[in-house]
Amino acid sequence: MKNLWALPEAEASKGVADFGMLAHKVPAELFAGRRTYPHMLFAREDVEVYLENLSAAVELELAALGGRGELEAFAHCRRLAHRMGLASWGSRAATSPRHFERLVEAFDALDSSESFVHPPRAFLTWATGKRREKAALTTIEAIYAEILRELPPLAADGAPSEPGFFDRIRAAWADVSGEARIQGIARDVVLVHMGSQSNLFAAMAWTLVHLIERPALLEAVRQGDDALLERCAHESIRLRQRSIVLRRILRPCLLADEHASYRLEPGLSLATMMSVTNTTAAPGLDRFDPDHYRGPLFQRTKELEGRELVTTFGHGAHYCPAARFSISAIRIATRALLERFELEPRFRDPAPLRRQIGGVARADRPCRIGYRQRP
Repeated sequence: MKNLWALPEAEASKGVADFGMLAHKVPAELFAGRRTYPHMLFAREDVEVYLENLSAAVELELAALGGRGELEAFAHCRRLAHRMGLASWGSRAATSPRHFERLVEAFDALDSSESFVHPPRAFLTWATGKRREKAALTTIEAIYAEILRELPPLAADGAPSEPGFFDRIRAAWADVSGEARIQGIARDVVLVHMGSQSNLFAAMAWTLVHLIERPALLEAVRQGDDALLERCAHESIRLRQRSIVLRRILRPCLLADEHASYRLEPGLSLATMMSVTNTTAAPGLDRFDPDHYRGPLFQRTKELEGRELVTTFGHGAHYCPAARFSISAIRIATRALLERFELEPRFRDPAPLRRQIGGVARADRPCRIGYRQRP
């Protein structure tokens, strides 16, 4: 595992391998000429804006719940992530009632995570020539044509018209006009949104589920223990991680394990699932325990044969740039829900979805939660 993570990108590419996975689901034209990438999103000053947008999104979604009712954890968190993300890099206009529901429906149809959450569905996507996905992309482009007509032009001095990343996406296409500009902006929004949102909502939902299953932890968090809440988030990601360390070999290279060295030739795909070692690398790792973490640091590394055997956000050059943002987002969203509502689990023993081969696990059953407003 240590040597797999250390392979140079020029020899064993994670980016090329990930593209191969996504290409099973999304239209190929989505990648043509892109000018914005997810790693550009998470400068410190940008993250603060995103978290402000998240707080506003949480308030809107919680207000819409009313005083009592029932929600499904993963659906609730997915919708929340859509609202926060679109406000941050898709323009605040995208979250208006006129556009938001249509965008959510289209993004869910286009969802690239389906390629690893439900691998057999890739056959249906292939058999239909990605007809559903292409229609969703066309819908998103049409909505962004409306949004761009509503917004004022970019300021000549580069001053942003709204907080967030959307003006920079617009600026990246300033040298293009007409339909090509609309398509370029819309498709960059799609790629950024899919790249940043595919796992956040699932991590958020598992954190909520694990807390509701443990009333003592939930009450401690409700009383203000944010450090505990963040440890619960890290532990939820570790325990429910189903991501694969996937590389596509571009140049001949060597990979050694404890017994031998292997010569890898171009065209070969190399993978291992984090779930294989995340829960087996040391005794007790198959159980939820937030004390496994202090802040973002896994506390049992010395017990492991290599630190790469337990992974949440990756290692080295492939450490996720959105890690700090993701944990902060989970903390803000979870705390707001716990402070406003008494929560009752209406699920029993949810487990990771079987046969998922990437990302943070989805649940194998609905995780319904009853709620009523606290006095």
